[in-house]
Amino acid sequence: MDICTTNGVFKYIDNTKAKDLSCQPRNVWSLIQDEIADTLLRAGIPVNTKGFIYIHDALELMDKDPYYFSGKICALYAKIAKQNGASFAQVERGIRYAFEGALTRGDSKLAGHYLDPVNTQSSNQLKVLFLRWKQDSHQRETALCNNMSVCRAEIYNEILAEMKVLTSTIRQAALSAVSQKTAV
Repeated sequence: MDICTTNGVFKYIDNTKAKDLSCQPRNVWSLIQDEIADTLLRAGIPVNTKGFIYIHDALELMDKDPYYFSGKICALYAKIAKQNGASFAQVERGIRYAFEGALTRGDSKLAGHYLDPVNTQSSNQLKVLFLRWKQDSHQRETALCNNMSVCRAEIYNEILAEMKVLTSTIRQAALSAVSQKTAV
């Protein structure tokens, strides 16, 4: 079973043996689903509502197919309703209720970052949330890439230092071999 969190060490129990999953490759969509869930939690979307699931599905569909982001919210709601065995109205109401819960009962600073407190239409909120999620994701990737570049530079410098030591050792050995031949 591949149940993981994105903020720590990933573990699961298999035959009473804990395994570290942090270095094992994961399904890309599984990572995206975790990112979406983390974003919704940070935005203050109540987890105990159906709207959380509907918004999660909406962001996932918007990520997979740009057709839905370009104003086709009715088609998006219809697809989510079909996936979840609900009606169009139930999906719309669940999403609206979840956004209202985040804006009224959640952390206003975080909700304001991920949601638009002025234009509270669900379609607008979905688009703003999607864009904020992508923006945060891009910033995390950039930071990770910068950290990797720093690590690569450190490794490169260590290798260069080792090569200099080896080169000087080889030169000394060659000079001593030449001096022994000339002495003989």
